[in-house]
Amino acid sequence: MKQQLTPETVSAILRDPDSPLYPSQITVFCDHCGVEATGDYMVSEDMTSAQRLGVARKHLVDNEGWEHDEEIGDDFCPEHAAPAPA
Repeated sequence: MKQQLTPETVSAILRDPDSPLYPSQITVFCDHCGVEATGDYMVSEDMTSAQRLGVARKHLVDNEGWEHDEEIGDDFCPEHAAPAPA
């Protein structure tokens, strides 16, 4: 599991004038029920909006039980994600 950034690490990034990273609040919606997952993520200004959304999706898939269907582009909350293979 990927480690979340600690408040101290985020503070150090924000104080570093050469860091390209900054916090951005991103919301992902479940395409089945509409539930929202909103979080603050560290992104950079050279990232596209799709890449920034990818940061949030990766976190939700890796840590929160969400599922992203690459083929159709939909996101599913843990309640509506497909069961994990046995």
